Amino acid sequence: MSSLTSDAKVTRTYFLYPLERSPDALSPEEYEQKFLEAIAESFRAFRSDHVPLPEVVFKDTKVARRFFGIERMLHSVFAKLFPSYLMNVAASCPYQDVRQEILKDCWDEEVADPDAQGKSHIEVLYGDVAVMGIPQEEVENFEPTPVLMACMHALDNMTRTLPWQGGYAAMGGLEAARVAVARGYMRREEDAITASHGGRSVEQLCGVPEGSIKLWRLHASKDLTHGEDCLKVLKKYCTTREIQQLTFWAVKTARSLRVITNREQRRIAMAAIGLPADSLIVT
Repeated sequence: MSSLTSDAKVTRTYFLYPLERSPDALSPEEYEQKFLEAIAESFRAFRSDHVPLPEVVFKDTKVARRFFGIERMLHSVFAKLFPSYLMNVAASCPYQDVRQEILKDCWDEEVADPDAQGKSHIEVLYGDVAVMGIPQEEVENFEPTPVLMACMHALDNMTRTLPWQGGYAAMGGLEAARVAVARGYMRREEDAITASHGGRSVEQLCGVPEGSIKLWRLHASKDLTHGEDCLKVLKKYCTTREIQQLTFWAVKTARSLRVITNREQRRIAMAAIGLPADSLIVT
């Protein structure tokens, strides 16, 4: 796990406001606790698995491969844009140590993650959907639905228009959900990615070799690393109560937007296996 340097490295091309902590600001330790509590609260209030997995997914491995393959394919819309959101934050942040952490995250996503045998994360995703019978061409030709694009534009807007701390809280906070689980702020089963599989892995449901679907396991590790780094940054640079409150709102809002996209992914996956999927609940 990378560590932040103790002294801020800065460029001189930006006006830099003082980093002294305002009298009414939470201490770094209090802030970290409140931030992780905000993540846990957002998971409990608005879940991705409100619609249970269709029974046929548990009974037919071919149907399961199509269902989960489509879900993973739809995740590529967010996966391709996530590094751009992070770079929006880096572009507006004057502190070199912060930009370094963001660029390390982007390197794993976009270029070559040493924990993924030197592949980028989108390459890993392509491999996952191929295991489930969906060729890369189908992934590339998928046209995002208006719901998916509305959420993607909202996340992009947050990282462009909020102060950089708010944008980083929104994006890095998605990764910091793993930190909230690791530190006991929420139970592992409250992470809806695995909570609705009836105790069975996706590989078991799909009838493919265990460990052949790699991206979620990879993110379980990398999100913990990058989530910890995000927390270190926010603890250091969120020095006013106003900015602190903004970051709590930002992480909860980003999480809600991702829940809506996850629900849309499930809706489309259900349609892909011939099940009714005419409604989307977004509250």
